[in-house]
Amino acid sequence: MIKLNKIGKLVAAAVLALSSSAAMADHVPGFAFTAQTFTINPGAIGEAGCGGGTCTAKFIDFSYGAEVDQTNTGAGSASFVETGGGFFGTFRTALNGPVVGGTGLNNNYAMYFVFSAAGTTAPGGGGTIDGTFSAFNYTIYVDRDMDTDFNTVTVGGANESIAPIGDTTDDIAVLTGTLVENFGGFHIAGGLANGDFDVIATAIALNGFFGGDAFASGSAQTDINGVNSLIAGVPGDGFSDATDITILGSGNASFQPVPEPASLALFGLALAGVAFSRRSKKA
Repeated sequence: MIKLNKIGKLVAAAVLALSSSAAMADHVPGFAFTAQTFTINPGAIGEAGCGGGTCTAKFIDFSYGAEVDQTNTGAGSASFVETGGGFFGTFRTALNGPVVGGTGLNNNYAMYFVFSAAGTTAPGGGGTIDGTFSAFNYTIYVDRDMDTDFNTVTVGGANESIAPIGDTTDDIAVLTGTLVENFGGFHIAGGLANGDFDVIATAIALNGFFGGDAFASGSAQTDINGVNSLIAGVPGDGFSDATDITILGSGNASFQPVPEPASLALFGLALAGVAFSRRSKKA
C-alpha cells in the first residue's frame, strides 16, 4: 500500500518543491505565466495567524499522492483517469526563498487539496512517457481541526480512488479551479525523480482566504508543478491496461491575475493598429 501521510509531507515539500518550476519550465510552451504575490487571511475563516491580518507570499509548497487507472488505446498509446490529493507545507516569498512565518499553517490549521484528472499518454523522447491532461479539477480546503487525512490505495488494486477521510465537516473550501485547455502535462522518466508535471488552471478564491495582487482582477490562474519521488505499478510496456498506478511527489503552486476583458480588447486594438500601420506603409 502507498499512503500519503502528514509526517512526510513537510520533508517532501521542502526537498523537492524548490526545484520543480525549473524542471517543468518547457512543458507548457506558449503560455506566459509570471507569478505574482498573493495574500492569505486566516481570520476570514475564523483561524488565528498573520497577526490577525494578512501574510504575503509568492509560492506554496505541497506534497501529494495519486492513483491512475489506465486503458490501452493502441500501440504506444493509452488514456487515463486519475484521483489524488495532498497537503500544503509552507508559504514562501520566492523559490528557494525563506518560509513566510506566522501564517498559522500546520499549527492552528492544516490545508489540503483534492483533484481529479484525465488525459492521454504517448512515447516521449529518450524513453520517457509523455502525458497530456484533457481535464484537471481541484479544490483546496482549510482543515480547522487538523483531523483530515487521505485513504490508502493498493498498487494494482481494484480500481480504488484517493479521497479525504476523517471529520471533514469543519473543512472550508478556499480555492477551486479547472484546467486551462491545452496547458497541462507530465513526463514519466526514471532519471528525473520518476518524472515531473505541470498544470495551468483557473483559480477561483472562496471565503476570503486568498487575495492580493494575483487575485486583484477578480479571477486568477495557477501554475501547479513539481516532481515525483515514487511511481509504482506502471505496466512493462508503459501503455497496457492497469489499475491503481500509484504516485507520490511534491511541488509548488503560484498565481497570476487573469487580464481583464477590457485589457484584452485594448491589446487587440493595438495589434490591429500595428497591422494597419504596416499596410499603410506598404501602400
